Amino acid sequence: MNDTTKKMRLTRILKGSRIAEIDTKAIAGGIDSKWLMKNAGSGIAKVIITDFEGKEINRAARGIVVCGSGNNGGDGFVAAGDLLDYGMKVTVFHTSTVEKLSPDSLFYFKKLEESKKDNIYYLNPEDKKTGSFLNEELGKADFVLDALFGTGVHGKDVHGSSKEVIEAINLAREKNKNLKIYSIDVPSGIDSDDGKILGTAVKADKTITFGCKKMGLVNYPGAAFTGEVLIIDIGIPKGYYEEYEQIFEPDLQWVAGTIPVKEPWTYKYRVGSLLVIAGSAGFTGAASMTCMGALKSGAGIVTLVCPRGLNNVFEEKLTEVITYPVEQTENVSLHIDSLNEIFELSDRFSALAIGPGLSRDLSTLSLVREILKNIKKPVVLDADGLYALYGPENTGSMEDFNLTNVIITPHTGEMSLIMGLGIIPLEDRIRVNQEAAEKYKLTSVFKGARTIVSDYNNRTFINPTGNWGLASAGTGDILTGIIGSLLCQGMGLMESAVCGVYIHGLAADIMVKETSRTSLVATDLLEGIKRVFLEIEKIKY
Repeated sequence: MNDTTKKMRLTRILKGSRIAEIDTKAIAGGIDSKWLMKNAGSGIAKVIITDFEGKEINRAARGIVVCGSGNNGGDGFVAAGDLLDYGMKVTVFHTSTVEKLSPDSLFYFKKLEESKKDNIYYLNPEDKKTGSFLNEELGKADFVLDALFGTGVHGKDVHGSSKEVIEAINLAREKNKNLKIYSIDVPSGIDSDDGKILGTAVKADKTITFGCKKMGLVNYPGAAFTGEVLIIDIGIPKGYYEEYEQIFEPDLQWVAGTIPVKEPWTYKYRVGSLLVIAGSAGFTGAASMTCMGALKSGAGIVTLVCPRGLNNVFEEKLTEVITYPVEQTENVSLHIDSLNEIFELSDRFSALAIGPGLSRDLSTLSLVREILKNIKKPVVLDADGLYALYGPENTGSMEDFNLTNVIITPHTGEMSLIMGLGIIPLEDRIRVNQEAAEKYKLTSVFKGARTIVSDYNNRTFINPTGNWGLASAGTGDILTGIIGSLLCQGMGLMESAVCGVYIHGLAADIMVKETSRTSLVATDLLEGIKRVFLEIEKIKY
């Protein structure tokens, strides 16, 4: 095994409002607050210096640092001092009077003022000349460092001179595409707790944050404003972060290390077998893509339970898949009369994937509900299979089912119906998914931009891979196959869901390098999955 599998990484994600608590506890524990601010500001300066090293302008780069009244502004004062010492031409603007600066921010403001007074300007909202001067300097700048607001701004829209500064920074970027914009901790104007845009926000090229990622950096719409996110260690021990919510972002190293190793002497039954219950007249493609997604993700055997009248179609489409035709309805979907036969068959399989293309025939929906009432194997449930639980044809409730061995994969419309909600705002997706997992005691994969995986043990993962090319019919069927495949290989519910979502998104990211996101279709992902597992094997073996 490659030693790099030992470097499995999960990035912790916290609400921004937790950071003030963590800072307070760390300082109470004996860590000097000014030392932390110095580490933060110097770390930011190093990032900017590194970005400009090797470029023709390098030390001649012109920069603007815009500082607010809080500790975020103090980080900016420290960074400005280091950049000036390096030789860059930096102009500092602060948006509040000196009297309103936080104590540590005031300390570093005075240090900067002692040696670089001519580089510091107060943006007086009552003096239009300073605003005009800011715009002039922005027009000459090579970079801007946004140090207006940190993690402490929530709920209320940005207004007044701060709003004008943010709009001026964004306008300067529109006029000069080479202007690089850096934000400290969180781009100003983003609620660090949920990613909501507070009226307006800085559109950063790079966000430099501390200790962990903040929810507002990974949750849309805020995630669209962050650019590249870098995490700097400023000296607060990890233990201070660990007592809070268990929300993480995986990377490829973690995924590779989580997927089971296959011994050289393994065989198909040992690898794992997946029973796919899917397909109906008009929806053979959904079942086929689920099966192929499973095979491409390493399942040893994939068997498809299908309506008898469609068996020849699947025999033609799926060379590597075993078909098992059963009784069908008049609509050529699976009939409730096949229940006992499917139960007996399921005993021979490691896991089940149920739902893609099943149809909403009443007999088929009844079949799904009866399977779920009695099945003991792990199940990934999607599409019409999921509808069997939340649709009006189910006269009971989802809470009547024991779903602890089930992974559901709803999109936004399905989640709205499952939870009895209207339109779910982007910034509420994490909370809603966590509530669904807890309410129904299951593992929930809430598909969408930054797919969210939560379970009833209060664990949540936010997926960093994927792109809007996945907003296309059939991509969800492929995902069901990937997750089902990982389940049948012996992985846990949460691990199968998180790794499956990551692989699915990365497959799309790989393929859009060769085709457009607009032109991406579901079956393109099969080639992408192959390439993802090639990278995984390079790490694992």
